[in-house]
Amino acid sequence: MKLLYQSFEIMNLLKNADVPVGGAAVEWYTWIRAFRKLGCEFGLLTWRGASNAVKKKYDFDFVESYDLNKGIPKIRLITYRIPSFYKSIKKYNPDFIMQGCATMNTGILAFIAKLLGKPFIHRIGSDMDVDGRIDRTFSKWYLSIYYYGIRNASHISCQNKYQYNILIKRYPNKSISILHNPYFIKEHSYTKNNEKEYIAWVGNFRYEKNLPALAKIAVELPQYKFKIAGTKFAKTDEDSAKGLVKLEKLINVEFVGHITNDSIPEFLSKAYCLLNTSRLEGFSNTFLEAWAVGVPVISTKNVNPDNIITDYNVGIITDSYEDLPQVLDDLIERKKHKEFEQRCIEYVSNNHNPIKLAEKFLQDMKDCIK
Repeated sequence: MKLLYQSFEIMNLLKNADVPVGGAAVEWYTWIRAFRKLGCEFGLLTWRGASNAVKKKYDFDFVESYDLNKGIPKIRLITYRIPSFYKSIKKYNPDFIMQGCATMNTGILAFIAKLLGKPFIHRIGSDMDVDGRIDRTFSKWYLSIYYYGIRNASHISCQNKYQYNILIKRYPNKSISILHNPYFIKEHSYTKNNEKEYIAWVGNFRYEKNLPALAKIAVELPQYKFKIAGTKFAKTDEDSAKGLVKLEKLINVEFVGHITNDSIPEFLSKAYCLLNTSRLEGFSNTFLEAWAVGVPVISTKNVNPDNIITDYNVGIITDSYEDLPQVLDDLIERKKHKEFEQRCIEYVSNNHNPIKLAEKFLQDMKDCIK
């Protein structure tokens, strides 16, 4: 099997760049490693010059397309970028073309795949990509291209049942499946008997993460230290800006900035818990990163993908944000966080094995073209 996945953002992860990196990049780097372990050839479709930008050597191909700075701005999508994608994909000649998250490239790659007679595989990146909330974010033109890609995908891979149920109802004859995010779990020396120091929060600073709710919780729990790992985007939305203003004034809150993917386990291992204040998620990789080092996730009912947190008892779910301070205080004061450690590690090990999930992903792709 020869696979080609398109992403520009994953380059920031591979370069260890000090910029916000979305969960999809972390997830897909895991998929790539798993597919390679299964013997698949794998190409990363990215921008021209990308292979020279990374310092490490990787065992997959960098398939370079267009120069980010070339082309006439208003017409370069049609006259330069799409043709560059087409030429690069045709030359690499993959068995499957893959792409994740809601972008114009979903539609562009679906169109190119059709021209080349290749199956196009799309991986959903968030609940908002399927339930209509994305319609308030992008222009009608942008959305029309994205939805073209969804309609013309040979197979759609979902992160959870919520996404699957919406899509299968909308496209009853389409090949659609559910695969939870993969995670390579390792035995870390710092996961056991580690001294807990703070409540951890991890994420990029954007509306969906609900920073005002985080600020309110930190105000109500001045006796506990909060460590926030994350960075701003080039433009901060108004909601996040309000939350940041409040958080920056609190003496029990420390901003630790961007933390590399390799450093996340150690950061989380020193936390009583991972606090999630998001308004929505698909399947957060930070949950897997926390559970892998025995740390429970505390969240509201807004974010409990497939009821995993409650069904597997790997954290605590509250009905509202107002309930979170009491739950956090009880967890730490009564040392209840220790009860979750082994259960969290076992859950990730048993249910998010990358090799098993990649085998299922490959089978889903093969089945969609039968």
